[in-house]
Amino acid sequence: MIPSVIRLSSLLLLSSTAAFAGLAERYLDAQLKVVRTLETKVDAIAGAADESATRLVAGGNLYLSGEPGMISELLSRAGGLSGAKGLPLDKPLPALGRNDVILVADYGTPGKLAEALKKLGSDALVIVFVSAQHPLLRGAAAANVRIIPVDIPLDSRMLQPAGGEPLMPLAPPALATAQWTYVAELLGAARRQGRQLSIYLSIFLDEGRARYERTRGLLFDPNLRPTAVPRGEYARTFLNHTRLSLEMIRTRELSHLRRAAAWVREANAGGKQVMRSLTGHLPPIEAGQYGDAKLFAKTQQLVGEKGVAWVKENVRSGDVILFVAYRDDDAVTAAANALGARTIALTSVAAGIDQSRSARHLHINQHWPVNDAVLEMEGYDVKACPLSLIVTWSCYQIVVGEAVAPSSPKE
Repeated sequence: MIPSVIRLSSLLLLSSTAAFAGLAERYLDAQLKVVRTLETKVDAIAGAADESATRLVAGGNLYLSGEPGMISELLSRAGGLSGAKGLPLDKPLPALGRNDVILVADYGTPGKLAEALKKLGSDALVIVFVSAQHPLLRGAAAANVRIIPVDIPLDSRMLQPAGGEPLMPLAPPALATAQWTYVAELLGAARRQGRQLSIYLSIFLDEGRARYERTRGLLFDPNLRPTAVPRGEYARTFLNHTRLSLEMIRTRELSHLRRAAAWVREANAGGKQVMRSLTGHLPPIEAGQYGDAKLFAKTQQLVGEKGVAWVKENVRSGDVILFVAYRDDDAVTAAANALGARTIALTSVAAGIDQSRSARHLHINQHWPVNDAVLEMEGYDVKACPLSLIVTWSCYQIVVGEAVAPSSPKE
């Protein structure tokens, strides 16, 4: 079913936007190019995953290292690996053995990756996710290093405002796509060795967090011996889902993204506050860093009664609040709208009927399921590999870029 839907959305993409390519289109096209390139590298990714699974089954640990935001993206993540451990390089490292596997993401800062690899040593297997233009790729990799090149520029920030820092980095969503593709194939590789890697269910969806707690810290599910899956199948399935969501954004949400950017731009020009509410993982960690425009007066997490109380105390008419979340919080956005503020929701589930009618509220459909993960595994109770960062952070960067340097389709 998925391939036919993808073909349809591809036709819509070609017919509806081929005549114009502004910042928004170019950003999404770059992410779609990453997906296409990764599809050509599935066999190499599967090779790294097979080698990783062999070491993990033999008793190794799985570590996440490199960029702090990318560590957070894969750590304790709905649809992610329950047994992964953060390995920040600015702190003392544990003893690393030959069966350990370390995932390292790098945004392209010169010299940083080489220093990271030196610190990690030569015993553990190191899987590196980095721009295909990185100088490291010009020479032979160390015996314990496997490099998964990602099709983005070394400095992936797309927009260079006059007299300002570069904005709109492609790297976080692109590297996340590559890393989750590897995780998908790692799940398949483990199954081919008779083991099921433990996957988190979102704490937002599990009453009492019972399912979340059941797998906390477990690398493998101790009670399951799964059926094998063909090499490359999980990676391709995940990439198909990723392409579909990105193409749906490109064909259906660009006008909404530009409208959101216009609201942000107008509020800034009018001396009003522009605020944001960021839910979990990479977004709050990287807010204000690496290509993020200084558009936002405050960053809060605005949910529930505390969110409503904060809005009533701090929000004024003409302000704008951008929400990056799983679903709309009608009470919070309605409270802001009642004060004359405008609200933008980058969420997977839209507002309720009453709130959706508000002229001051804009919902941008993210086209990923509310439970986030998309990779279904036979005989397992939850899905793996989330889309939210890949899609939502792309939309966020488009709003930021179009607010700073607007581009409009030709009438």
